[in-house]
Amino acid sequence: MSAVLRGRNDSKAKSFARWPVFIIANAALLLVIGASTVRETYRGWTVDREIQALGAKAESLESRRSELETLAQELVSPERVEHEARARLGMKKPEERVIVLEGYSADVSSGNLASAGYSDRKEDLRSNPEKWKEYFFKERANN
Repeated sequence: MSAVLRGRNDSKAKSFARWPVFIIANAALLLVIGASTVRETYRGWTVDREIQALGAKAESLESRRSELETLAQELVSPERVEHEARARLGMKKPEERVIVLEGYSADVSSGNLASAGYSDRKEDLRSNPEKWKEYFFKERANN
């Protein structure tokens, strides 16, 4: 009977010896599956973020395209063509008298030459310390 009990104990010991191997194999398999899942989840998140960025860029490009389309329509309009013909080519309507002013931009409609970049005074290129020096010391020399 002891041989029978010993056989049972040996088989139980062998089955218990298999459990750590089984657990380690399952843990390794779980680790590989977990790592793959995390990697694929991250990849999907990255792709979604890139899709959102491209969508935003597509919207901005679409708005820019519509702005350019509007500008193109304005440039083709008869009023704009007439304005450009008058301003750049010096054309005029029949029986119309045109006076050309030198140094005056045709784009200035208010008549303010300073706002168009034309000034009556020459630009002073001196530095601020030079201007202050002249202000304080030339005034006393003239008096």
